[in-house]
Order: sequence, then structure tokens, then C-alpha cells
Amino acid sequence: MKRITCFTESLGGGGAEHQMVILAGLLAEEGYDVTLVTYASIPDHYSTPQGVKRIDIGATHVKGKTLKAIIKILRCFHYFLWLRTDCIIAYRQCANLRVLPPLFFRSRKKVKVICSDRTTSTYLSFRHKILLNGLYRRADFIVPNSKTQTDFIASYKPQLQPKLRTIHNYTDLQQFGISNIPADLSVIKVVIFGRYSKLKNPIGLAKAMSELKKRTAHLFEVHWYGTQKNEKGEYNHEYLSIKNAVEELGIEDVLILHTAVKNPALLMGNYHAACLASIKEGFSNSIAEGICCGKPMLVSDVSDNSVMVHDGENGFLFDPKQTGSIVEAFMKFLGLSHEEMCRMGQRSREIAEDLFDKKHFIQQYIDLIES
Repeated sequence: MKRITCFTESLGGGGAEHQMVILAGLLAEEGYDVTLVTYASIPDHYSTPQGVKRIDIGATHVKGKTLKAIIKILRCFHYFLWLRTDCIIAYRQCANLRVLPPLFFRSRKKVKVICSDRTTSTYLSFRHKILLNGLYRRADFIVPNSKTQTDFIASYKPQLQPKLRTIHNYTDLQQFGISNIPADLSVIKVVIFGRYSKLKNPIGLAKAMSELKKRTAHLFEVHWYGTQKNEKGEYNHEYLSIKNAVEELGIEDVLILHTAVKNPALLMGNYHAACLASIKEGFSNSIAEGICCGKPMLVSDVSDNSVMVHDGENGFLFDPKQTGSIVEAFMKFLGLSHEEMCRMGQRSREIAEDLFDKKHFIQQYIDLIES
């Protein structure tokens, strides 16, 4: 039985963390000895899957932000320098930066490393340059979760192309089953599940909802669920930013902010459509969950979003940087009949069933582990 170490920053409430938990659980189901390792020492949002061991190697009790960061780096280096494992799967660039340096001192034959590059890059950050120009030489495989990111890496560093494998995120078609679209169209309700962050385009969405409110007599509500507080119990800067924007624009009645929920599927039946107005995305869990639940979608035309949302078929795509484009997409949806909404929802589920096959998803990782 091969020993697999899944490594990421934390099990906080993000899409990458959710995917890491899913992957660890599926590998354990396949009979691998799986350990899920993090280093940030913050409370888990996601539960550890059955059959998976859980370890945190952070610096919980070290005082001082700078010292804590140094201790975490040293602990990660020491941990992976001596760890007895056959394969390491690292999620996110910050985890890749920590896991790769000690592995240069270990044989490829003894420890295989698979690095997931999960952002969608439009420029090269300092962190990404370090990985692409040096550290990724130690990775056996680099796994973006979008074709967009695979193409970006290949164009910047053609030498890495043989290591690149695109593996889209997985969404459980049973957990996210088909939910009804409310028959009452007196108030059209749209849901967003995602972090309050600049990349999710909260200010752009708020401005668009303000304009939409002026342009249509149809009543509508957009409900956003995301983490509002940090581990210290303080409100996040990103959340306060959109909250202030909503208040300044006077749209508290149409853009309603909620705290994050662990199981979005339980709420899907309350909404006519799902939305994501991101400026950047990898392969969005939020969109994937929406189409699995059979929802019409209103999403930005970035990254691989068009793989899941076909404009005019199961929703509408828009330019997230153009207020008018967002408004126009919403206007089109507000004009639909209930029957037309249901047809879009049915098409969403059909697309999801084509994309999310559990056996195919886990077999892609098994092929890398066993190669």
C-alpha cells in the first residue's frame, strides 16, 4: 500500500482546500495510506475524510508574526526532509514553495511529488517566478485545474510542458443533486457562494446591481455567502469593503451578505439561479456545484468558466470588468419564464454529468502516482 501525503496551507473554507479534502478521501477509498498535512494552524472548515490521518505542522504557539512565519518554513523543511512517504500531492503555490526545497535533497525514486498550480495567471508574481524558473524542476508533475493555466505555464516555460497535466476539479453529483427552481417569480433570487475577495469582483458586482435596480421594475435579490471573519473573530477587510459599498450605493435590499455555509447544496432550492462575477478563476467549485444542482448560471467569461456555462444554453456569460455586460446578463435572465429557467437548469445538470465522473477524476491522479 503506497503512502500518500496531501499537503496544503490549511483546511479553511476555500475551493482548493475543499478539493484537497475530496482528493484525500477518494485516495483513501482506493486503498492508499493517506495523510492530510497542513502548516497554517487555523481551525478546520472541512472535516477530515474517513480513513485519512490528519497532521498540522505549523507554529501555533510561537509569538510574533515574523518569527511564526520563519518557524513554519523551518518546520516544513524538516518535516519533508525526513518524511517517510511514497508520493506528495501539494495544493496551491504557497504549499509548493514549502514542499519542494527539501525534496531536492531526496531521491525522485523514493519520493514522487505532484504540484497543483491552481490559480489563473494573467501575470507572473514573484512567488510564481520562483516556482516556474527553479523549484518546479523537482516536481514530477504539475497539475493546473484549468486549461487556461496549463496554456499559460506552457507558453511561459515550454520546458515544463512534459510535466503538465490538466485535471479539473471534482464535484459529487450525488451530494449536489438536482434542486427545484422556485415557481414564484415575483422576486427573482440569485445565489453566490464564494470568498469575499477582490478577485471575486464584489465592487464591480455591487455597481452592476445598483444599475440593474435602476433599470428594471422586476424585483430581484442576490444573496452572497462567504466567510466574514478571520480566525481571530475580526471582520475581514474584504468583507467590510463590500459591505461599505453596498451601504453607500443603497442596495442593501438587493445585494444581501451572509456568512459562509458548509453545505451549499442545502440552500440551492431557495434560488432561481447561481452567480459568480469573478475577475479571475481557476476551475470554479461554486459554478460546478451550481450546474450539478441544475441551476441556470450567471457567470463571468473568464478562465474555464465557459466549459461549464454555455452562453444562452444553461445561463449567461458576461465581461466582469464591464458594468453594462453584467447588467445585460441579469436583464436577460429576469426576462425568462419559469419554463425557460427549468430548461436551462436541466441543461446545467446534463453538462455536469458529462464533466464530473468520479472514476475518471481519481484515475487521473492514480495514473500519476503509479507512473
